[in-house]
Amino acid sequence: MPGPRTPPAGLMAAFHTPEHLGQLPKLHVYIDETGDRGFSERSRSQSPFFAMTALVVPQEDEWTVNYTAAGLRALVHSGQPHQHLKPIHWVEHFKAKHPERRSRAAQVLASIPTARVIHVIAHKETLHQDTGLRQDKGIFYNYTTRLLLERVAYTAKEWPGGKRLAIARLGRVKHMDHEASASYLDRVRNGNAETLGVPWELIKWPPTRENTVRDGIQLADVHAGLLNSALSGDPGDASCAENLQKISHQLRGVLLGYGIKVIGDKRFITERAWWPDLKNL
Repeated sequence: MPGPRTPPAGLMAAFHTPEHLGQLPKLHVYIDETGDRGFSERSRSQSPFFAMTALVVPQEDEWTVNYTAAGLRALVHSGQPHQHLKPIHWVEHFKAKHPERRSRAAQVLASIPTARVIHVIAHKETLHQDTGLRQDKGIFYNYTTRLLLERVAYTAKEWPGGKRLAIARLGRVKHMDHEASASYLDRVRNGNAETLGVPWELIKWPPTRENTVRDGIQLADVHAGLLNSALSGDPGDASCAENLQKISHQLRGVLLGYGIKVIGDKRFITERAWWPDLKNL
């Protein structure tokens, strides 16, 4: 579990990617989030979960990210050619009243042949024992980020054709102390947390923070939104995950624990009507 507040960023250790690892083929990793980090009664009611999503694409296929993002921007800004460079946002451009946009987004995301997707989902109601996570949004966010990056590191190690170096870019988050977050991740990478065996050296350090101008961050936001749509539906309704099913082949490796990691009770996912179909694809 994450420890107490981390020291200021100025005290962070300096990590350098060894030259031989820097020569490895690259993976581009884009990370965004969905849901909120609050644990108040209102927050738990409006957003019973918080999730982070990583979109992983090999460098040689980075053009597919740019191509897909440009296509989705053209879709949502149709009739407004002067806005075709305006970034897309799930909350703003893929509202429930635009089901056709959600469906098309899932279709084009699914067409990126070598993409892999990783989700870490925190179910707030079953984190009662984890008081540190519940009482401090920073600790909660940092711990979720750590679990996601661990899976990114293993993905880089196990990539088909040989290990790669992951270049991770995280979306900027409002009201978050990004320096404290970076310091915490440095401590984890430096061995001050129980992450024995995680190949941290396969992530170019440090991960960077970027805004939504980056095409990959926009697509990670859409992936996270499709997950949100599935998790926000009635657990007995399989249709709410129809679009998520279209991209389930991109989930990394063994599904539960790797492609999808649940913080809390796994039944939050596994007892949903759509889960058996998702895990069997």
